[in-house]
Amino acid sequence: MSDIPSPCVAVCQIDRASGHCLGCWRTIEEISGWPRFDGERRLQIIAELHDRRGAVAPRPRRKNRRRAGTATSAE
Repeated sequence: MSDIPSPCVAVCQIDRASGHCLGCWRTIEEISGWPRFDGERRLQIIAELHDRRGAVAPRPRRKNRRRAGTATSAE
């Protein structure tokens, strides 16, 4: 079971308040220990990631500057 892939999404930025990576939601200890963890520990971490994401308020969506229904090409 050690073939469980890392949840890394290459957005490696640690949130100072929570201590979690903003890409994969793991802690520094979990990221650095991943290669040494057995399958059971890896599955435990993955199961916790969903709850960690849900604990953080979703970021507001960016507003699209385009208006719906406007022509994009010149006539």
